[in-house]
Formats: sequence, structure tokens, C-alpha cells
Amino acid sequence: MRPRRLTDQEVDGWLAAHSSWRLVEGHLVSDWHLPSHREAAQFVIDQVPIADRLDHHAVITLVYRDVRVELWTHDRDGLTELDLAYAEALDVLTGRPET
Repeated sequence: MRPRRLTDQEVDGWLAAHSSWRLVEGHLVSDWHLPSHREAAQFVIDQVPIADRLDHHAVITLVYRDVRVELWTHDRDGLTELDLAYAEALDVLTGRPET
């Protein structure tokens, strides 16, 4: 069973604790600027096990050294626990501290 859509209050509370993420048109969005194109491409590859484990997939844009990740749950037309878990796993993967 797919998770329920989160309330605005739940999303706002999560965002308050994760300052590297922002809400853009109902989607969680975060950007990484990496030292090289190779490292940016490796980041995209390294996140695949997270997507596979969660059976949830992000929209990822790679432009030279910059990576943008956009998360939302399509079949809920909004954010769910899957999106928050994915974002938190990416922060762990990249060593981002919570705020």
C-alpha cells in the first residue's frame, strides 16, 4: 500500500529541520554543486540504490558539476513519507547535516 499524502503542516515541520531542501510547486527540491562533472555523475549513480530500496524515483538533472533532485509522489499528487525518506537518505549519502 502506498503512503498517504502529507499535510502542509507535516511538510513545513520537516522543511524546518532540513534547510537544504525547499518546496517548489509542491515538490521537494535540493541542489548540489560538486567539484567536478565526474563527481556529479557519480552522485547520480550512487543514489540509485536508494531509489531501488524505496521503489521511488526522483527527477534528477545533471548539468556539468550541478545536480538538482526533485521529489514528489506522482500517484498522491504531493509529498509522502517516501519523499522525506529519499531526501534524508540523500543527505546521509552526501554528508549533509540536518539543521
